Amino acid sequence: MPVEVLVMCGACGRPQPAGGPRCIACGAPLPEAPLPAAPGGRAPFLDADLGGGRSLSGEGERLSYRAAPTQSPQEVDLGSLRGMELQTHFFREALLLVAFAVLGFVARAPGLKMVSFGVAALGVLLAVVCRSHVLVLETSAPGRVRWPLGLARRGSERDARLLAAWDTLADVVRARGVPVRVAGSPLVEPPPPQPPGPHDGPRA
Repeated sequence: MPVEVLVMCGACGRPQPAGGPRCIACGAPLPEAPLPAAPGGRAPFLDADLGGGRSLSGEGERLSYRAAPTQSPQEVDLGSLRGMELQTHFFREALLLVAFAVLGFVARAPGLKMVSFGVAALGVLLAVVCRSHVLVLETSAPGRVRWPLGLARRGSERDARLLAAWDTLADVVRARGVPVRVAGSPLVEPPPPQPPGPHDGPRA
């Protein structure tokens, strides 16, 4: 018999069936439902739809990335990980539109000038308000793996979803003792094991 999974809204506290994007009472975004355990004890720890056909999932000892629904997934064994990094940069490709400003300077028609400068301004705007996230995995084999997580407007719901997927994966990887970092920030080493205290030993 299927078991209904409930989540609690973080804004108003109302419990409700999982799966909806927003609370049925206040409209706030809902947290993701806990994933059910897979047969054989291989519990999935990540299942993220990154948008644009991309997805990132993790189950047992395997991390999978799919760049498009029609493509085969790329997989990395968690046991081979030596480090992980999230690289975030502005939408650099949009700056190519700035080249239209040259056409605006040389064009004679006022309408063409206006369109050219408008396209160039749009390129600058997109570069400022959008950013791209790339997951970089350092593995023992084949080495350095780069998975583009996607492009999103800063502060948007999609941007938050991408960062939430990173946070979940970072927690799992860090718990395995693998160094994790975000580009531009110090490397976050996993906490070292604490030596047993004087009262932690077996009692007589």
